Amino acid sequence: MRKGFSVRIFNGEIESFCRFQEGLFDNVMIENESFLIAMEGVILNKKSLCQEFASTNFKDLVFNLFKQKRQHFFALLEGEFSGFIIDKSEKTVFAFTNVTSTQKVFYYRSTDLIIIDTSIKNIVEDLKSNKIHFSIDVESIYQMLAFTNIIENKTPINDIFKIYDASYIKVDAGNLSIKEEQYFNVEAERFLGSKEVAINTIDEIFSKSVALEYEKDNELGKEYFSLLSGGLDSRVAVLYAEKLQLNPDKMFCFSQSNYLDETISRKIAEKFNFDYHFAPLDGGIFLKNIDKMISISEGMILYTGAIHADFAIQQFYNEQFGLIHSGQIGDGVLGGFNMIPDVQKPTNKKIVVNSHFLPKVSENLEKIKSQYEREELFYLRNIAFNRAVFGGQVFQQFSYQTSPFMTKDFMSFAISLPEKWKFNHRFYLEWIKEHCKEATLFKWERTMMKPNAHWKTTLGDHFNKRLVNVFYNKIFGKEYKISMYPYQYYFDSSLEIQSFYNDYFQSNIDLLDDYRELQKDILELYHHKDFFSKSSAVNILAIFKYYLS
Repeated sequence: MRKGFSVRIFNGEIESFCRFQEGLFDNVMIENESFLIAMEGVILNKKSLCQEFASTNFKDLVFNLFKQKRQHFFALLEGEFSGFIIDKSEKTVFAFTNVTSTQKVFYYRSTDLIIIDTSIKNIVEDLKSNKIHFSIDVESIYQMLAFTNIIENKTPINDIFKIYDASYIKVDAGNLSIKEEQYFNVEAERFLGSKEVAINTIDEIFSKSVALEYEKDNELGKEYFSLLSGGLDSRVAVLYAEKLQLNPDKMFCFSQSNYLDETISRKIAEKFNFDYHFAPLDGGIFLKNIDKMISISEGMILYTGAIHADFAIQQFYNEQFGLIHSGQIGDGVLGGFNMIPDVQKPTNKKIVVNSHFLPKVSENLEKIKSQYEREELFYLRNIAFNRAVFGGQVFQQFSYQTSPFMTKDFMSFAISLPEKWKFNHRFYLEWIKEHCKEATLFKWERTMMKPNAHWKTTLGDHFNKRLVNVFYNKIFGKEYKISMYPYQYYFDSSLEIQSFYNDYFQSNIDLLDDYRELQKDILELYHHKDFFSKSSAVNILAIFKYYLS
């Protein structure tokens, strides 16, 4: 669905091209003799901004905002958007992304050329067509192996960078300078009030965030479509909509059949008479869709992170539905990114997935971590915005995924709360127990217990899940019963998938011939028995294939 745009600056001349369809969602393009403004996406607060700034339509609104705020008007927008502004008289370009950088924008700069695009591949193809040398960023590749995603603003290609979350770049076409600035800072002043006040405040903020999404569906004339699983975040988002009498309708869940995500979400749907739909992931034949997933991730995230979501969404979504309502990053900003009940600098605990490759990236990782005083801000950017949002990118083939946990007000308030409150999701549970008690009536997939007491989180994390894993996996060999998507089981059970992966590996390992050390590491990694290692190795080959073939 997202088509994107491109801006090219060479010899002081600015060329731009919009691939998106104007009028779809809130896509807009405005041009006169002085400037060109192009923006793609969905603006959740468009209606209220039009009223506030006395604008009869969205084009008038954007024009009025730009006249009054210049490039700072991005900070007023809520939603999923990206775009650019060309000031023709000053020969400057502003390119921007949304607060969470889910609508990614990239840029390349050399001594005489700047390219801005919503696709890394488009930039690479431009370089190829003009016989400009480019190369794989090997450190980024090792970041992928160590973290399962590339962190901060790096990409798989040297000299191509991602615009940071809540930021824009200003480009001077005359001297080809680039300056990046943040237009919104999620780190607000620390909350100093009582916990009771905080619980009531977060209820108000979340209610407004939920209403904003559903009102947008009404504005678009679309049906409601929500994700619902056995987790906590999606049910809280849906049940708040129910509480606010917004009448959420279509519920969609996907997992291995009879896993907790299905059984719990079905019970929730039955209790509230939701129109429930389920897509089973059984068999995992979708694990062969490697190249498609790389074309979506562009090599920024391990493809298995959302390959199941890509398969599932195609089973049910149709054009009558509006936004894809989710509970994205709720557990993270409300305790999941706090490793201890106090302020501390980032550690490797959540970011490093494969420590074997840590020595390859540790020096730069330590430099990056040293720039953050609070671990949750590091994890918010590099796990939430750079890793967890992959599912949203997949869904964007059809529509925009939204989450009431990802609005500016909600994230800022959550980040402002004391770490000791949020640790182990204590504040989260107290909040929903007070204001969304219905969410505590059903088991939580994470703990296998109802989320109505702090002690259950600890017991569930350290005892229940481990006991069930041993029971099904070690004793009965039924590992398909212990995961939403048991990839290892799918791989071990299918000669077709095994053959496909072996063929894919053999057909593409030669792409690393010029990177002998990396090639050796990938060969060793692929010959491990576990599917995670094999898919991590294949992921690297797929990235090289995507950019070099």
